[in-house]
Amino acid sequence: MPRPKPVHPDIALREEEQLFAGRFFDVYRQAATLPSGLQQDWQFVTHPGASAIAALDDQGRMLMVRQYRLPVGDWLIEIPAGRLEVGEAPLLAAQRELEEETGYRASSWEPFFEFVPAPGFCNEVVHVFLAQGLEVVPGGGLACDEDEELEVLWMPPEEVIDLSPADSKTQLAAFRVLAR
Repeated sequence: MPRPKPVHPDIALREEEQLFAGRFFDVYRQAATLPSGLQQDWQFVTHPGASAIAALDDQGRMLMVRQYRLPVGDWLIEIPAGRLEVGEAPLLAAQRELEEETGYRASSWEPFFEFVPAPGFCNEVVHVFLAQGLEVVPGGGLACDEDEELEVLWMPPEEVIDLSPADSKTQLAAFRVLAR
């Protein structure tokens, strides 16, 4: 798992310790002094980051996956996404996840936006790509992780923004698609 990002040059890091090392994330504690002299002691999650895909068909519908999310105790409909492997470029991760989760490839890829979902306690950055020119991969798709069960579906972005419960990457992607 990656270490915390370097501290900003204006901040004096006094202490750092790893509190937990997990399969998907680690937890650190840092003590720092701000330029004003304010002392902060913070616990936070470090995460390798993720890539997500706003994949559109020729009618402008979004390619979605439905999966059970144990931490929230519900089924969510989301855009395809996945964690970055160590040293993996975000675009390559997006291409891999699209094919693994949905069985589709895209001929056109462009960076769409990046965001930090929970900056108060996690350093994860999600890289969202716009994918178009979709085609089915012969014999591909639904090569899920051992703990995933996915259903693929298509939705217009106008319906995606009304999903409940909804996750932030999916909502942001739908609003960005509509704003294009």
